[in-house]
Amino acid sequence: MTTSNPVQAREEARLALAAAEDGESRLLAALIYGRASPYLILWGIAWMAGYVGTFLAPERGNTIWSVVTALGWATTILLVLVQRRIGRGRHSRRGLRYSVSAVLMTAYAALWAFVLLSGHANALGIYAGTVTGFAYLVAGLWRGPLLAVLGAALTLLFLAGFAIPPMGFLLYAGLLGGGGLVAAGLLLARRDPT
Repeated sequence: MTTSNPVQAREEARLALAAAEDGESRLLAALIYGRASPYLILWGIAWMAGYVGTFLAPERGNTIWSVVTALGWATTILLVLVQRRIGRGRHSRRGLRYSVSAVLMTAYAALWAFVLLSGHANALGIYAGTVTGFAYLVAGLWRGPLLAVLGAALTLLFLAGFAIPPMGFLLYAGLLGGGGLVAAGLLLARRDPT
């Protein structure tokens, strides 16, 4: 510190700390953005290839999207491995969480397409329940395994809705969905450290 005045010294220390925190935040954001940008570019190209290919050859749309998705995921995995090798260190666990989150998103996107295109009377309710299950699963990756287990269980229980008659599904989903949210809230409240 450049002063003997304690109040001014504290203010200078506070400003220096704020500047350091701001610099750290900007560096972290730059690293995250820098690591995310290749994936955004890759999947942007995949998206364009899939849609343009389907426009040019609509009869081959399923094949085009299957190839584009497979190539996109193979390239994504390669990028993850390269980034992990380059950046071995304290953020490798975070990278794994991002990767698993992306895989879950892809799996659920396929599941949702199947559910919504099934024509089943309970499709919208099953979709809504699995969206909640997905949210719990991803939150569980970042906040704790209890949420991940709840998400997987909720997804499976709502998928069982395919076997339930439409009127019975209303009661089933109401009790399962509402009861599941209440149960999750009570479980999390018991684990709240505050």
